[in-house]
Amino acid sequence: MTSELNDALVRDWVTGWARTHDYDVSHEGAVHSALRSGDSDAWEYVIFSPEETDLRKVSSSVAKSPERLLTIVAAPGDETLDAASIDGLEKISDEEKLMVVDMDTQDVEDPITPEGYTTKRQDFEGWTLFTVFDDEGDEAQVAARGRVAVVGNYAILDRIFTSPNFRRQGLGTFVTRALIAIALEQDVEEGLLVATGDGRELYEFLGWTLLGEVHVYGAPGAEASRSSHSQFDDLAR
Repeated sequence: MTSELNDALVRDWVTGWARTHDYDVSHEGAVHSALRSGDSDAWEYVIFSPEETDLRKVSSSVAKSPERLLTIVAAPGDETLDAASIDGLEKISDEEKLMVVDMDTQDVEDPITPEGYTTKRQDFEGWTLFTVFDDEGDEAQVAARGRVAVVGNYAILDRIFTSPNFRRQGLGTFVTRALIAIALEQDVEEGLLVATGDGRELYEFLGWTLLGEVHVYGAPGAEASRSSHSQFDDLAR
């Protein structure tokens, strides 16, 4: 039995997502904010099915800066996601899906590393990076990797990424299972992640179910960083 979508769940997801990106995060009532780029104005505001007052307030703030973003998380079919109701903003992305899984249905054992690859686990403050390296060639290449943070009873999986030359080899599945095994070292009940439209099929195969829609808005014509909550990784570390 998995949780229902609500503000408390969205707050925990934002906290874990921000942690794996090293973003500063704050929570003011129903508005959850993450500073996406150090000493800048690149705030992203995340709201669950917002009331009109909160929506107008945040929309006004986002419209003032090309670096700011508004992300709305809502149940599938919620009228809140109607772009016409977001005054002064344009929709940047509407393909991402918030997904959930009951961790009791997942394997606690570390998955077997595929032949020809090696792995590395790095534990940071509040989150873990898991990387898969290709052993072929003169230098090891990053083939795939992902991140996980535990917040309360939730494991938040994020930035699950497969390098273009290594796709369609099962590495996305391998990384997801490895991250779940890491999370299950702690007392977690459910997993949360945001998938792209293309990635949704993979996660459904692994037992994840659709929980909510994730829509991102910005100022019209703004060149803000096109934030992604799912398949982004710059391989910086």
